[in-house]
Amino acid sequence: MKYCKRDLYAVQTGDYVGQMFAIVKPTKKFVGCLSIPKMENIEVPVESFDNGRNQDIIKYVEKLPKSVYSVVEAQYKNNENSNNRRQQFNTPNISYSKDSVKEVEES
Repeated sequence: MKYCKRDLYAVQTGDYVGQMFAIVKPTKKFVGCLSIPKMENIEVPVESFDNGRNQDIIKYVEKLPKSVYSVVEAQYKNNENSNNRRQQFNTPNISYSKDSVKEVEES
């Protein structure tokens, strides 16, 4: 099945019970969603998403209004950018000296 941006699904059972998945980034292999209310990005394999729909684990709720979706999409992109920034901080781009810094004594 083809999934569209702005579609909203309610999770009825499982690890994400009580949350809503707003589709932001559907691809051929994954459905990129923003989990509400936790505001976390989730990538669900298309096969698992299909299985969840067929077994009533998730249920279609509505197509989000454009004004609401713009906020959801902005949060999804913000989460992606903050994840990238954290990864960059783990890789220092400054060369460090092995020698310790010695203070110069004034005479």
